[in-house]
Amino acid sequence: MGESKSRDEARARLEARRARSGSADYAGRASTSAHRAASQGSSSRPASAGSQGAPSRSAVSGSANPRSAASRSAAPGTANPRSAASRTANSGSAGISVRPTAPERSSLSLSGDRRKGPNMRLIALIAIVLALALVVFLAVRACSSDSDPNESGEPANSQVLPETSTNPSASIPEGSVEAVDANGVVHGTTPDGVKYTVVGRGESSAQAGKVTLIAAGDQLATDDLLTITDANAGSVGDGEYDFRPLYKEVKPLIQAADIAFVNQETVMAGEEEYDYSGWPSFNTPDAAAEALSYAGFDLVNFGTNHTYDYYTYGVEQSFKVWEQYPELVIGGSYPTQEDRDTVHMIERDGMTFAFLAYCYGDNYLGSYENFPNQYYVCGFDKTAMETEIKRAQTVADVVIVAMHWGTEYVVEPNDQQIEYAKFLADLDVDLVLGTHAHIMQPTKYVTGDSGNAIPVVFGLSDFVSGWTKTNYILSGLFTCEFTRAEGGGVDVSGLTWYPTIEWSDGNETYVRLLKDMDEETTNANTRTLDVEDDYTYLRDFVNASGMEIPVVM
Repeated sequence: MGESKSRDEARARLEARRARSGSADYAGRASTSAHRAASQGSSSRPASAGSQGAPSRSAVSGSANPRSAASRSAAPGTANPRSAASRTANSGSAGISVRPTAPERSSLSLSGDRRKGPNMRLIALIAIVLALALVVFLAVRACSSDSDPNESGEPANSQVLPETSTNPSASIPEGSVEAVDANGVVHGTTPDGVKYTVVGRGESSAQAGKVTLIAAGDQLATDDLLTITDANAGSVGDGEYDFRPLYKEVKPLIQAADIAFVNQETVMAGEEEYDYSGWPSFNTPDAAAEALSYAGFDLVNFGTNHTYDYYTYGVEQSFKVWEQYPELVIGGSYPTQEDRDTVHMIERDGMTFAFLAYCYGDNYLGSYENFPNQYYVCGFDKTAMETEIKRAQTVADVVIVAMHWGTEYVVEPNDQQIEYAKFLADLDVDLVLGTHAHIMQPTKYVTGDSGNAIPVVFGLSDFVSGWTKTNYILSGLFTCEFTRAEGGGVDVSGLTWYPTIEWSDGNETYVRLLKDMDEETTNANTRTLDVEDDYTYLRDFVNASGMEIPVVM
């Protein structure tokens, strides 16, 4: 779909949504100060299914703080390792500038003495044949030079490896053909035709023989969070945003893990057509992606019920942002069907981890059958899910599946969550990471009909959102470790939950671990005005959540 068409459709959808939300201010293009106005007074969230607004949000207080000196880990403009274009190596120059031509007729006299005529014609024919043969030979050499990086120089986007490479990843079938692009991402095809990518080929883990994983919930740019991140970047209203300070205390823990997961709830549609905004149609600054890379995340779910907030236009603009961070493995949303059909993996300590993600539906489009395509958001299609999971299992040691599911603001998993958790257990995935409910849900082992049991984190809650409702800013970091089993395969163990909360003293707002705060510090949080004794309330809430794994607080 063309960009102008998707832009027009996005604009029409946005106007319809804002009309339904009952806000007269959204009749036309929102003012650039809309998110600040929304954050300075209380508002009630419409009771509609699948909406993301927080009820009765209070004003955000805080002063500007200097922008962090940390820079992006990848330069803008870097090719997306999962884009269709980067799978094919650019050819080099042919090395042939002048094409030889047949000898001119004027150099061969075919007139005059008739007795010499037949011999001269024969000579001319031989010369023409030889010239044509030379042309063909040089043309073949030129084509060969275009496709061979060893003769034409290194291609712009990738370096072609031997046709049958010996793979350090034991899970990948022998005889697979691989190429490595300029970002170090491996692109391969197995003898059976399964396409895959590997980020981090050859990277070691912090401890040999063990790979640790940490998982966080939603990065959700509400109007309140836009106000906070605007102030973080310097002068309020200058068009600059900085999400990085939100992670300053948990960043060392995230980066200490070998693999880190997070959910990016909202799109980054840019400012050219739309203003940045929170609920009901979220448009998030590009700085949100920068913060995820800065904090040390590796796996990002981007298939949510808000991915279509600006229809296809918002998705396409977001992928232009994701291209700047080739070290991130994006799941749940893909730029092309070919990209969805490719198994995307990350490697640590010789173990490969495939990442897949699925979403229950869209706030306005409903189920996946109504989506404009089946790759911008991967819906709950069991046939497609089974195909993709089994495909991933042919090339990966571990299959991690993120599920965007659940009933918002409800701690207990709903029937759909239980159904799909059992379905995934029967498919023998290794780990399920749940997002969407905006509240902490339990982590349990779920047994499928086959008797197979797998760990399921039903709800990671909102990691950063800027809200001022205690239940919604209470979240956590889930951790576990993977080790190779003696009889083959990989074991998952050490499952632990570390509760966190968005905390502020009235100035900076950032995520903190409950275990690192004493009672006085916990109760000093200015973002939990709906609770009197934070220290006791938070611990009672976590203990009542139904966790079946150790909790450290």
